[in-house]
Amino acid sequence: MTNFTTRASAGAALVTGLGLMGVAAAAPASAEVTGSLEYTCQEVGQNIQFTDPWTVDLTLDVPEAVEQGETIPASGITATVTPGADATQTMQGLGVTSLEGTAETTYTFGEGGTARDVALTVPKTDVPATGTVSVDATGESTEETAPAEDVNVPITAGDFTAKLENQDGFVFQIECTAPEDATVGTVAVGDAEPPAEEPEEPAEPEEPAEPSDPPADDTEEPPSGDTEEPPAGDTGSGDDAGAGSGDAAEPEVPGVVQTDGVATGSALTSPTAIALGGLLLAGAGASTVVVARRKAAQH
Repeated sequence: MTNFTTRASAGAALVTGLGLMGVAAAAPASAEVTGSLEYTCQEVGQNIQFTDPWTVDLTLDVPEAVEQGETIPASGITATVTPGADATQTMQGLGVTSLEGTAETTYTFGEGGTARDVALTVPKTDVPATGTVSVDATGESTEETAPAEDVNVPITAGDFTAKLENQDGFVFQIECTAPEDATVGTVAVGDAEPPAEEPEEPAEPEEPAEPSDPPADDTEEPPSGDTEEPPAGDTGSGDDAGAGSGDAAEPEVPGVVQTDGVATGSALTSPTAIALGGLLLAGAGASTVVVARRKAAQH
């Protein structure tokens, strides 16, 4: 009984495993084709041209690999639209806090194929006061039939328009032009090898900045002292001589007067002030000499 149960369980597991392998072999390589494009947009209602590109991330819910002649059913399409920096700043500057509405676009299945029209819905989306703004527009693709040959079928996006209403009922009328290369992705048919993704070019290393020259020493030399020497006292010979003549000795006039407590650079130490002080001292010295002579004569 035990052996029968074990064999039955093993057989069931084998059948189940083979079934899962069959499902895995029949399943598509991937469930979606995605791509990111940069559009050139404008607001035609107010004739506002935007310089910064709008980024549109497209996702088509179709397999990346199918068999020849296989039917590719209609599936979902999602376009995440991120306005450029100048358009975002314009909306935020106008006080826009929400957007909702509709959009229309096209896509092409295969080289030279017929453009398929797609109607998209934009649910109500909050607009932050700062930072980036993104809205998701969703719709449905058209049923397609894979070619009867091994080939990579490109899916190319087209231009799109949108009517987006803000919280006050004002409608922005947006028109966007697709870039020259608007291939979203490819679907590999039969034994066709999907095109290899181009590796991103590494960013060029920045050259180290050359050391800047040290700033020139532009410290001004302190001005050379141009203080006028005060006039020396009159010490001539003759009647003014004091030794052995009997006249009173003449007082010596100091040539330099030290003034304590005066800060260097103040008005009292300027050349003009020093010159005036010297003249006053010279005059005082001359007056003292005259008084001394008069006293000597009286004696």
